[in-house]
Amino acid sequence: MFTFSIKGQDYCITSDYSPNKSLLLNTTHPDYSQYAFCVKIYVHVIRKDNHTGGQSISDVNEALSYLDLDFNPYQIYFDWDNIINYIDDTAIFDNPAGYWLSLPENQDGVDIYLFDDSVVHPVTGLGYGSTTNVGETSKLMVTGYFVGYEELLYSLPKSHILSHEMGHVFNLWHTHHGEDSNEDPDACDELVDGSNSDVCGDYITDTPADPNMGFNIDLSNCEWTGSGVEDNGDWYDPDEKNIMSYSHPYCMEYLTFEQSKRIKTALAVFPFLQLVSTYSNSAVNPCATSLLNYYPNSSNEVLNLDLTNKAFNTIYTFNLCDSYGNVVLSGESQNVLNTLDVSSLDEGIYYLHFFENGELTIKQIIINH
Repeated sequence: MFTFSIKGQDYCITSDYSPNKSLLLNTTHPDYSQYAFCVKIYVHVIRKDNHTGGQSISDVNEALSYLDLDFNPYQIYFDWDNIINYIDDTAIFDNPAGYWLSLPENQDGVDIYLFDDSVVHPVTGLGYGSTTNVGETSKLMVTGYFVGYEELLYSLPKSHILSHEMGHVFNLWHTHHGEDSNEDPDACDELVDGSNSDVCGDYITDTPADPNMGFNIDLSNCEWTGSGVEDNGDWYDPDEKNIMSYSHPYCMEYLTFEQSKRIKTALAVFPFLQLVSTYSNSAVNPCATSLLNYYPNSSNEVLNLDLTNKAFNTIYTFNLCDSYGNVVLSGESQNVLNTLDVSSLDEGIYYLHFFENGELTIKQIIINH
């Protein structure tokens, strides 16, 4: 059921087999690239019998902020009811790989199972994530940590790895697919010139050939420290910032347009994904009636906090915090459009804390002047 390659660290144990591969690569599908999609999600947190461990409410909000950050730029949104399903079972807590596939699965949403930052794989001793196979089921999990610069530990549930596993649910392969494939019988190596990128590699034409970076990344500049040539003798130059690569989670930043197009096609044509999503043929967010609407992300001079879809005669409170938890901007508002001046803030990652009826929602914001 799992593929597992030992390279000192390994954060994904999802099989590269896809039962829906032929359906997805069919070129006769309509073009859904300009449509907006809303994906329903359910959040489950696994704790010990005594209700300790797992992820806190603020941890969950921080984790989900990565989904918004990575998918929202392509009009792919997520609808969560702010309810956490706690599973208090020490046996499951201690052995995610052995139990998570047997946990409940909703048919009308993607089930996200978040384990504790300390629970790691018994072989590598580090964190990991998984779905079943590529594009087969609306279910994923993430657990543990990853080792980074100067032995700093990075929480995988609160990182781009959550988006990495969601990418597998949406039928994205690793960017090095074909170079390190065990379950896909038709996999083949992608050439650096891209001439076979539609039939080899990850079957995505705007991701460069990737020999499997294997986490060999210089974290001071996020550059691959390996080297090598492919069959034509051309040197590899993989994308260290792509979320579906085996780069370091610290260096991940984005998906490509063609990857987003693949996702939207899967959401529109796969029966199991049709059950978890809705879409609109306009730029309007299909989730807007329930989601917190803010833009642009990344922000330059202003951040728009649009509360016009929220309830009337309610006071909403918000704080913008830096990565150290310091409040750098705050306010209260009714259901109106707020234009927040962020021009004086330093570039970097911030967190928008939004309070509604006693519930806290946290969203990750990028300031990039």
